[in-house]
Amino acid sequence: MRLTAFSDIALRVLLLTGAAPEGERLTTRAIAEGVGAPYHHVTKTVGRLSGLGLLASSRGRAGGVSITPAGLDASVGALLRELEAGSAMVECEAPGGSCPLDRSCRLRRVLADAREAFFRELDGVRVRELVSGRQSGPVLVSIGLRPPEQPGSTAAAPIP
Repeated sequence: MRLTAFSDIALRVLLLTGAAPEGERLTTRAIAEGVGAPYHHVTKTVGRLSGLGLLASSRGRAGGVSITPAGLDASVGALLRELEAGSAMVECEAPGGSCPLDRSCRLRRVLADAREAFFRELDGVRVRELVSGRQSGPVLVSIGLRPPEQPGSTAAAPIP
């Protein structure tokens, strides 16, 4: 199974904002740079994740984006199920899709069951379990933030 680009970007946004130092708000531009995705795609993704209550975003001088407690506790399976809803695995599932074998096709049901098994496998995985300061630290530094503190380390100095 292949995730849509939207879901891929959404997971990257959650991982990056989850690794940001607590209380730090990231601009959408910084997030786009950090996750390596086009600004307009990230803007749309942030809007959707905010609508789901997984991100908090505000405009203005002190505005920005941060992950919410619900975002950290979100089930990856449930999130992908929500974001991938309506994504066709095969043409016959797509609006206007056609297949000469469409009548009495069993493939569609088998693929739907396999997709659900994929999501079910991820239901027990929480976003917080995937957040890694070691992984995201260099990205945070590259967009002008200090890396998150690693457990057992001394506090990192802010980047000038």
